[in-house]
Amino acid sequence: MYQFPNVLTPGDTIGIIAPASAAHRKNVRQGIEYLEKCGYKVKTAPNLTRGKFYIAGNDELRLKWLERFILDPEVKGIICVRGGYGLLRIIDKINYDKLKKVPPKMIVGYSDTTALQMALLSKLGWIGYTGPMVASDMGNNFDPYSEEWLWRVITAHPYPLELQNPQEEEIRVFRHGSATGVLVGGCLSMVTPLLGTMYMPDLKGAVLVIEDIGEKTYHLDKHLHILRLHGVFEQISGLLLGHFVKCFPKNPKRSFTMTDFLQDVLGDYDFPVITNLAYGHIRRRLTLPLGARIHIETDPVKLTIQKP
Repeated sequence: MYQFPNVLTPGDTIGIIAPASAAHRKNVRQGIEYLEKCGYKVKTAPNLTRGKFYIAGNDELRLKWLERFILDPEVKGIICVRGGYGLLRIIDKINYDKLKKVPPKMIVGYSDTTALQMALLSKLGWIGYTGPMVASDMGNNFDPYSEEWLWRVITAHPYPLELQNPQEEEIRVFRHGSATGVLVGGCLSMVTPLLGTMYMPDLKGAVLVIEDIGEKTYHLDKHLHILRLHGVFEQISGLLLGHFVKCFPKNPKRSFTMTDFLQDVLGDYDFPVITNLAYGHIRRRLTLPLGARIHIETDPVKLTIQKP
């Protein structure tokens, strides 16, 4: 149902866009240098390092360069410069009819990019890659684990592929079981605004992956109950939780925990639930193909991206 884009090969041209917020000039420069050292040519949008307040230029500008690089046959893949905020302002303005005339194009990013990846998956069936970005990661002491997983996934279709945390970070099981479904999701606070809109992919039988950063504890509570009220937990076949960075106080006695939240919202649902996946706003992170099929086993834990 969903289509993988062509993989990247050294010598290809990568387009760098800022569809959300702008990035620091030093990190952008270092990220571009990194890609060039890896053997890639680079095309850049003009708004990577400047904008107004929290967005990298007005909606028309950010939309223009997003569509231009997707339609540009020379650009073989697109990597966002950073996340931030801004994509919810433009996903309803994208000319999907024009974009569907070209082959699926690889788009890499996380955080705010979740909104774009879910919209392209829903409207065009394009699998997107939730993974490291140019300034946030490549230009900021790129972690070797993250680097390895990024290139493993975007330069090949290495499926079946078993997802593996860093050796000292154990994947945990909140609820046992097995499931197979399409992997959807990303940053939780970007997923919930899309529920009930045409920009959210079909969740029936899907495996939902979520993470977030900087959300107050009661905001997380709210987002999880938004999922519940929309009937998401009645539809999905499995739930994967990455890291929730700077969302809980250091002293656990001062707040509810994620375990408390899960016990509250999951009720009597029987799908498997995995926690502590190396995914999210963290330095050591997996790159995941959103829209691919994934199989979950919990005894022992095994998460496998399946062959298309």
